Amino acid sequence: MRIKEILALLEEHCPTALAESWDNVGLLIGDGEAEVTGVELALDVTGRVIDSALSHGANLIVTHHPVIFGGLHRLEAGSLPHRLAAEGLSVISMHTNLDIAQGGVNDCLAAAVGLGQLAPFRPDGLGRIGRLARPLAPAAFASQVKTALGASGVRCALGQGSVERVALCSGAMDGGMVEEAQALGADALLTGECKYHEFLEAAHRGITLVAAGHFATEQVVLPALQKLLEEAGVERVFPSTQRDVEVFF
Repeated sequence: MRIKEILALLEEHCPTALAESWDNVGLLIGDGEAEVTGVELALDVTGRVIDSALSHGANLIVTHHPVIFGGLHRLEAGSLPHRLAAEGLSVISMHTNLDIAQGGVNDCLAAAVGLGQLAPFRPDGLGRIGRLARPLAPAAFASQVKTALGASGVRCALGQGSVERVALCSGAMDGGMVEEAQALGADALLTGECKYHEFLEAAHRGITLVAAGHFATEQVVLPALQKLLEEAGVERVFPSTQRDVEVFF
């Protein structure tokens, strides 16, 4: 199987057209005509992920976060893009298109924390809103999220009522989401990371806000990607060896 065939398979499930205009997705490094010797899955390209790919004999890394983002003005020795090219490794990144796509990051996050009856949170398809099987106290919901995601810890603004209807957005939260979640009748908003003033806004509005870490809210998609590739007949798919760099003490 060629790298361009892997790209076509991924784009069938999370089309490039879904990606935000500022994003950078698709085959970012490498040769689409090359035969695939193995696929390494990770949220990010790191030195550890490159080492793992090489140890497995894999020449393709599939990530969520783009390895090239913004303007790349020079390719210097020591940089990750330079090392990837030098080692003959290709990279496919599926970012906001994987966030939005059915079965993508936000659907996997919703399933992990026990939400059902899902609908898009925002009109562009970003995020999800759904219901827990039973109402929980705010602290109990935060604890359930921490356990379900294997998060090192969670930051919370605990709301005034029980939590049943939950909005979520994996990774980093955009401004205005607390207000939007409450307007949709959500009792809680789950995300990866947010700013202090957003916790203040949640406290003011009496809505529970849980930030469980960027890595923890997005790594849930990797098993789904592995299953997709393996069911399509892709051999030698290796799950991520990446670890969260954010540690709670």
